[in-house]
Amino acid sequence: MVILVSMLIPTAIAGCKPQIRLPEDKSLGGSAQWLVVASLYCQLKSEPSAASRDLGLLRRGMVLKILESKFSTDETDRGALWFRVQNAGLSGWVPMRDANTYPDETQARSAARRME
Repeated sequence: MVILVSMLIPTAIAGCKPQIRLPEDKSLGGSAQWLVVASLYCQLKSEPSAASRDLGLLRRGMVLKILESKFSTDETDRGALWFRVQNAGLSGWVPMRDANTYPDETQARSAARRME
């Protein structure tokens, strides 16, 4: 009996693969993502790095569409998440620490109004 059970347990365990499914997180992907500048002011950067060239200044409450997201590999801010946005025809990068993200424009504009 013990031999039979010892043979069946490994077979049963091998057939039980855990079905782990993480919840969908739309905060970092998709084409309909929006951000609101949360800092009083933040620099629009040419690359996803604090050391990159400044392109312009963004003010608190500005609502911008996220075009792309990327983690920085720069030594000064390694691992920081950055969002590529477009403002007045100029495309640049905003660090996550200076922004709040929203799944749609309506929610982003509502949050921006609360910042006024």
